[in-house]
Amino acid sequence: MLIDSASDRVWRILATSIGFGSIIFTLLGLPAILEQSSSLTPEYTVITLIVFCGIPPVMALLAQRLTVRTLRILAGIHAASGLILVPLWIPAMTVESLPIESTPWIINLVAVAMTTAAVALPSLATWIYLIVMSAIAGVVRFIVYGGGDGLLAFQDFIMAALFSTVMVSLVQLGLRAGREQDAAAHIAQEAAATSASAETAHRQRAMYDALTHDDVLATLLAAARGDSATAAEASNSAKLALVKLDTFSAQTDSRASLTPEELESLLVSSASSVGQRIVVRYRETPSEAVHAPLDVCHALAEALAEALRNSVKHAGGTEENPVRRDAVALIGRDGVRIEVSDDGRGFDPRRIGLDRLGVRVSILRRLNSISGGRAVIRSARGSGTTVILEWTNPGGDREI
Repeated sequence: MLIDSASDRVWRILATSIGFGSIIFTLLGLPAILEQSSSLTPEYTVITLIVFCGIPPVMALLAQRLTVRTLRILAGIHAASGLILVPLWIPAMTVESLPIESTPWIINLVAVAMTTAAVALPSLATWIYLIVMSAIAGVVRFIVYGGGDGLLAFQDFIMAALFSTVMVSLVQLGLRAGREQDAAAHIAQEAAATSASAETAHRQRAMYDALTHDDVLATLLAAARGDSATAAEASNSAKLALVKLDTFSAQTDSRASLTPEELESLLVSSASSVGQRIVVRYRETPSEAVHAPLDVCHALAEALAEALRNSVKHAGGTEENPVRRDAVALIGRDGVRIEVSDDGRGFDPRRIGLDRLGVRVSILRRLNSISGGRAVIRSARGSGTTVILEWTNPGGDREI
């Protein structure tokens, strides 16, 4: 599943807007196109209509399907075609000049080329393109009118540059807003990731506190009695506490693991923390199931809780028509698979908001960053949502 960044979303919106704007400009210029076609070679008219007038609508129609890289290439081709096709108007003419009241129809579409340049090129290159294209437009009109009035050509250059400046500025402001949103989202994601790490540390501290209370303090109290009757008990208690402390120390290593039963308990606890339940099944017997690393277990548990929490919050439903929600975990010797599904309102996964840090960080980013981990979100509007969380044991010989 691909989730667009904010800048990519803005880019797709701009590509769509430019494409439909180009269609409007072309339709408005259709009378001039028909009128001036007899003054141009047929080949030039056909090529210009296909390339210069055709590429932006294609971008609009495919803006939500093609990659941004492909769309940017199409925009670059369109901008480059303007530098070629606008000057070629002059040799393509079959008459000496056009009437003074007639404007070459391709000049009216120069602003569209400016906007495709703005989304395809860096900022400085875009402004250079704007000046060059505006100058070309002025020169073409000067020659088309038969020359003799340099002031008119200069005025055409200024008008084209001023109008295009407004269009290019709007495009660049949109692109900049997308980049700033991405930067803010990155900072927020880092903060959320730090919070997740702090939550893990908090759980480990709770385990340590419980160990201290149950074993270490019990040992100290037994030893403090100072009588021979409790000496053996204190010694055995101290040895047991040391063993457990060593075990806890080992569990702080990312290679430490939980037994299948401990993982099951962790998953059930995570589901219960958001008022939900999960069914845990075993592919083989629990004794044959995998001992998953501690960091993997915590990542799965947090992703499970976040998936259930998002389902409860966003799936919709009413008392008369409640949402059906299921969570099932399958533990085997080859790994763990968790599936959380509901029949709620669903959504477009590519449109996950930048504020949905639980989805982006707790589910997708964290689990996909673990070796052997994978998180997938499948959803469509009106068709419910399914979240699949998997971890494949590197030592296993098949996927679960």
